[in-house]
Amino acid sequence: MLRSSLTRLRINRDASILLRLVQRSRLASSKTPPKPNAFDFHQKRTSETIVPPASSQWTLSSFVRPLPDLGRIPSNVAAYLFCACIAFHIFSEYGFVLEGAYGISMLPTIASDGDWLWISKYYRRGRDLKVGDVVSFRHPIRPGEYAVKRIIGMPGDFVLRDTPEKGHMMMQVPNGHCWLVGDNLTYSRDSRMFGMLPLALITGKVLGPVRWSGWTIPYLEKLEHGLQPAVLDDGDVE
Repeated sequence: MLRSSLTRLRINRDASILLRLVQRSRLASSKTPPKPNAFDFHQKRTSETIVPPASSQWTLSSFVRPLPDLGRIPSNVAAYLFCACIAFHIFSEYGFVLEGAYGISMLPTIASDGDWLWISKYYRRGRDLKVGDVVSFRHPIRPGEYAVKRIIGMPGDFVLRDTPEKGHMMMQVPNGHCWLVGDNLTYSRDSRMFGMLPLALITGKVLGPVRWSGWTIPYLEKLEHGLQPAVLDDGDVE
């Protein structure tokens, strides 16, 4: 009787142990594993602790600027070139320009071996010009060519046309025109040949030639007026 009771206790204990083991296995299998992080597939696993650098620490990135995007360099260069072309066009059309001059019609004011002339476009189309100014203009009878002459008459002035072919003739300059001649009168083709010049053909006023003196920096030589006021005797006045 005692032996059978001990046997039953032993069976009941083994059954309870087995039941606990089964319950633990079921509980472990019922738990779902945590979802892996999306970055775990691309990042290298490490057991080290990553400590971000303090803001007060000096690093190489504090002194080195990031490289520009190579894909945007061509478009930026094109934009810079476009802006430079626009600026150059505005400066040459409404500011100043340096042009070469050849010929003997303006001797001795402008040399015949190719002086470089500094021309202001502010005076284009006859703006604020006066008698005695040297101007650059589009040639009225030679398309595509430019010339440099001196203004002798402005609108309303009287000029004397003195040429061997047409003789002496006193004329008044009409509105919107001017009378031009070269300083070297004997070898100049000017208004005595092609007549009054429209002010709209004037492209600028010559400020002076650019000179070089050896290896020094070039400088601007101011043009002389070139005209002398008329001296009248008592017999010239009626």
